[in-house]
Amino acid sequence: MVKIMLDPGHAGRYYNASPAVSGYFESEMTWSLAQKLKLSLERRGFYVGLTRENIDDDPPLVERGRRSAGYDLFLSLHSNASNNEAATSPWMICFSDDVNTDSDDISREVGRLIGDTVSRIMGVTESVIYTKMTDFDRDGNGLLDDEYYGVLFGAKSVGVPGVIVEHSFHTNREATLWLMSEENLEKLAEAEAEVLLEYFGVGGEKDMTESERADLSKLKRNVDRLIEENKSYDRIEDCPEWARDTVLKLTNKKYLMGDGTKLSLREDMLRIFVILDRIGLV
Repeated sequence: MVKIMLDPGHAGRYYNASPAVSGYFESEMTWSLAQKLKLSLERRGFYVGLTRENIDDDPPLVERGRRSAGYDLFLSLHSNASNNEAATSPWMICFSDDVNTDSDDISREVGRLIGDTVSRIMGVTESVIYTKMTDFDRDGNGLLDDEYYGVLFGAKSVGVPGVIVEHSFHTNREATLWLMSEENLEKLAEAEAEVLLEYFGVGGEKDMTESERADLSKLKRNVDRLIEENKSYDRIEDCPEWARDTVLKLTNKKYLMGDGTKLSLREDMLRIFVILDRIGLV
């Protein structure tokens, strides 16, 4: 089963307002599109995850990319902005050239296919493939080979090809009005899912028997359960709210230090720590 991680860009309902059309917010559009694209992909047999559990969830950029570990593709959904009100080209921000991996090739191949699809469905100008690297050694490996954008840096750090999909410009009136239509977002989701189906060659649920659909549904639930059981919390702010005070107390006392960069705490461990804290043993 091909697994795709979707990243709805920006948290909250009112982030990145359009200066061209009142009432448009990039964060609201990307959340809606992500839900529609998830369903469209699942109908075609993909396993789909989301980097954010709800519209207000706001994990750090690099962490969002790293949440794609074990997936086949990371897609971050956005709309763009420019001082040029006439700009409409969808921008596909992809991995930079890297001779040590083929994930950069996959990133640009997928970016080109999605970009062409967005241009066609939205009726806007030809898409752009864009890459950008940092000018410093971000991961400390002694090389200037790191992605500039946090979500792409995170995805690449776990070996997953990634693309930031900028769905035209919300500084252009016509493009913004188009993106404000839920019906248009449905069309966009279906078209993007179809091009990913063609690229990955995944079998769709529409051709399955009822028994096969039930088996697939059971498999998805089992995968979700396994992912949740093996989930670890690497930083205090990543921990559930009910455990943060206890973890902070343990780290301040140097009882918890992890490997120097992350704590790697599982939920069963957190529950034990909280119980010990409540009975006064921490």
